[in-house]
Amino acid sequence: MILFFTLMVILIFLQIIYRYVLVRPIPWAEEAARYCFIWATFLGASVATKTKGHTSVELIINLVPEKFQRVLNLLGYTISIIFLWFIVKYGYSVSRSILTMKQTSPALQMPMFYAYIGIPLGAAAMALNYLYVFLEEIENYKSNYPKKREISIGGVEEGLQKEDLLREEK
Repeated sequence: MILFFTLMVILIFLQIIYRYVLVRPIPWAEEAARYCFIWATFLGASVATKTKGHTSVELIINLVPEKFQRVLNLLGYTISIIFLWFIVKYGYSVSRSILTMKQTSPALQMPMFYAYIGIPLGAAAMALNYLYVFLEEIENYKSNYPKKREISIGGVEEGLQKEDLLREEK
């Protein structure tokens, strides 16, 4: 993920320099940056899933008792896994058909399969991470002692524990 993001920033920076300073734009830079963005987005979403870093609306969840909050969380994880399974299934199907058609990108002349396969692979990684979070939630429910888990705030690891944040709110 960091590799794709870094490569994307470098390509866009070089494209700006070449286009406006040297007046000789790189014809493939924008296309390569776009494909790096696709891969970084889906791999980054997978990491955010595991660290529970996705934005969520907890209005209804906070209105119900704690026991039902866990049930609603499990329901949300289940719906997410099912949705991601569809993305994996149909994303792979589209990627495979593009591979058999031998479609290439306009500027890079790279098989479009490599751009498209990032979507089902990222969705599969997200589904596995949701499964991990789902099983962790069940384990916490059985033990009644939630595992301490580092969470991220605003995408920056603060090393705060979820229980510390809950204690500060009260």
